[in-house]
Amino acid sequence: MDIRQLEYFIAVARLRSYTKAADELFITRQALSKAVHNLEQELGETLIAQRDGTLEPTETGRTLMADAQPVVDVYRALERRYLGEAARGERMPLLSVSLVPGAALTLPRTIIDRFADEHPNLLLSVESSPTDMALAMVKTGESDIGIVGSAPQYLTDFDALQLVETGTYVHVPVANPLSRRERLGAHDLDGQPFVTFGKRDHLHRFFMDTCADLGIEPNVLMTTSNVDLLTSCALQNEALMFGLPPNENVDPIPDYPLVPVDLRPDVSFGTYAVKRKGEPLSPAAQAFWNYLAGE
Repeated sequence: MDIRQLEYFIAVARLRSYTKAADELFITRQALSKAVHNLEQELGETLIAQRDGTLEPTETGRTLMADAQPVVDVYRALERRYLGEAARGERMPLLSVSLVPGAALTLPRTIIDRFADEHPNLLLSVESSPTDMALAMVKTGESDIGIVGSAPQYLTDFDALQLVETGTYVHVPVANPLSRRERLGAHDLDGQPFVTFGKRDHLHRFFMDTCADLGIEPNVLMTTSNVDLLTSCALQNEALMFGLPPNENVDPIPDYPLVPVDLRPDVSFGTYAVKRKGEPLSPAAQAFWNYLAGE
């Protein structure tokens, strides 16, 4: 246990957010999370827990916070007296983004790098996450902004900004007569063998919800979040699998044409930026949000 760990833990417990605490402390969210986790391991106690989508200190955490705050205050006063504020190093505003890899592939390849180059005084932390985790991190405040593939009905708990209207596409084995069609409708997928990313993925959820509403029953052979396993299973079983719209980041799959599907014309599936509903962003996060809106 050291002063740094105690200070980090107190900030998270007080602000109930790793992202806000990291921003205040001018460190990365990952470094902050690791420090708090190490402190919990040393003490053999959970100090911060998530309840109803919000981070809260546990009973042990509240006790430690009360005991440690005076110690940290005295230490920092001593530090300022003898070392001055400069001893704590240059402070940079932190921007934390949770990014779903598939959604990232629908965006211009250099979009985040260009933002970082235009804002050299920001400390940008980008964490690759599956959709459900990316949204959970935004909801708890661990990330300022999430970038996910989804549809509006799944994002009602957030403020959402559509970045790309991707639509839906499926890779169809060339031996399947559907591969020669220019477009497919939802009913064309009835009974077709399918592999998908599973219920944590919003495209899978969108697909299955649409099928249930229309009385369609695709033959789902496997759900997995492992891209290599999913592709291998599709190839072995000549099954359909979802693909990304044609763009600079995606290479075609030999003998697996990509065909657009009109699953639900009244709903726009796409890539969205999301933030906590109704809450203001930090200046760093607002700059990124405005940048995404202008792309």
